Amino acid sequence: MPKIVDRDAYRQELAAKAVDIFTEHGFNGLGMRGIAEALGVSKSALYHYFPSKEDLFSACTELVLQPHNLYGIPEGSPIPQNREQALFNLIAALDARFKGEMVILLDYVKNRESHDVANDMLLRMADRKILDELSKIVGEANANQAYALLFGGLMIRLLNGKQTDLEEIASWIGNLSPTQA
Repeated sequence: MPKIVDRDAYRQELAAKAVDIFTEHGFNGLGMRGIAEALGVSKSALYHYFPSKEDLFSACTELVLQPHNLYGIPEGSPIPQNREQALFNLIAALDARFKGEMVILLDYVKNRESHDVANDMLLRMADRKILDELSKIVGEANANQAYALLFGGLMIRLLNGKQTDLEEIASWIGNLSPTQA
């Protein structure tokens, strides 16, 4: 009897594993052959589920931007309703993969013109999702500043060997809220 495969579930599984591969090697570090080898599947199997590396990267991006991944909570768990807790969870989840995310991001935009970066749908989707989440915490008027503090704070933390506490970054962002997050 032929093996029955839940195509969507297997596609999600491949994308979830590929997140780690992109994190380690960047966007340009491996081609589809290298990614397939790292995933332990044939190149043709990978192409069956993802017609291109860009399609695989898009699936990875969508996966990372799902609420449970953004907040570092188990799938199906509710997002914390307390703004302070939601903010801390968001910062901690981003911090856990920040170095890898920066490797991917810088590799992804390397050698691209500014107008290409400005019009990139994946980058716009990621920006919009993070800004939407920050808007829920600090309000829409303060979301851009919160975004700058979030990424700036995490970059400082990365470059000073994690000497900047996550709580400190959360306080910078929380102070933007009129009612204090």
